[in-house]
Amino acid sequence: MATAIDYPGCLLKPQLTSDRPRQRPPLCQIRYGRNTWVQLLQTPRRNIGARARLLCQESLSTWIAWIPNHGEVVLDRSQFYSC
Repeated sequence: MATAIDYPGCLLKPQLTSDRPRQRPPLCQIRYGRNTWVQLLQTPRRNIGARARLLCQESLSTWIAWIPNHGEVVLDRSQFYSC
C-alpha cells in the first residue's frame, strides 16, 4: 500500500511500483497458416490482385506466397494482414 504524502499544489499522489497494476506487453494473436489468403498492403505490379495465398513459412518473419496472375513471392509479415 502506498504511503500518503502531501505535496502542496499537486493533485496527484505518488504510487509505489508494487501498487501499480502489472501490464503485459502486447502480444500478437494472429496466427497464419498454410493456404491462408491474406491481403497485401502493396502489390508488386499494377493490375494484379491485392491478395496472396500463403504456401509455406520460410522463417519466423517471412512466408512464401502465391499471387494470382503474378506467381510466387517471398513476403515479410509486415507486407500483409489477415483477410
